[in-house]
Amino acid sequence: MSARPVLDGVWLVASGTDEAALTDPHDCHCYLLWDGDGGFLVDAGTGLGAEQWLDNVREVCDPSRLGGVLLTHYHADHAGGAAAAQEAGLAVFGHRLTAGALATADEGRTQVARARAVGVYPPDYRLRPAQVQPLAGGSRVTSGGVSVEVVDAPGHCDGHLVFLVGATGGVLLSGDCLFSGGRVGLQAIPDCRLVEYADTVAALAARSPDVLLPGHGDLVLGGAAQAVDRAAASFARLVPPPNFLVAW
Repeated sequence: MSARPVLDGVWLVASGTDEAALTDPHDCHCYLLWDGDGGFLVDAGTGLGAEQWLDNVREVCDPSRLGGVLLTHYHADHAGGAAAAQEAGLAVFGHRLTAGALATADEGRTQVARARAVGVYPPDYRLRPAQVQPLAGGSRVTSGGVSVEVVDAPGHCDGHLVFLVGATGGVLLSGDCLFSGGRVGLQAIPDCRLVEYADTVAALAARSPDVLLPGHGDLVLGGAAQAVDRAAASFARLVPPPNFLVAW
């Protein structure tokens, strides 16, 4: 497969569902930000499709010129490929909770053991340890001309981050926080927290993003503020928005 351009300076380089960028069925969407001088990879998939996404990145740029990999959160479909990224020479960044969990490949904290037991991951899948450099919400990371704002976004799980690129009305790389149609990612796990989720979505609605690039599903390449506002309005009525994750 190959890197799929989605915006000027943004490519989809891994996915579990996108036919053009398909790497492994268990992977999330992974995005490459590149301006010709520098950039970042956002999320790293499970690791099962790492060779494919590295090849896809190489179609666009030399991976050694990237500023590193930015992880939205520690669930394995987003962070399991951190070890492979590190082996390829890429620095990996994420929330301090993500850094702590991946340092020891903690399958309890990351819910990998529970997810594997119910068939989300293959029976022989194991989280591999990786060294992650902590990122703090409110900070900004830059590589070449690519500048990314780091935003705390707990709710889907503890330590979830989202990334904003561009000025007001820019691009929101939302991980599993927000999806097309204003849907959210609710799971029956210990650190999925509705009140924090509501606060996160309200804060993101105030940013009025124009583009929403989620960790799964449809990409919203214009007018994304409407979807974010819809989710925030639902939470404001004390009702969780529709769930992107379904069991049947």
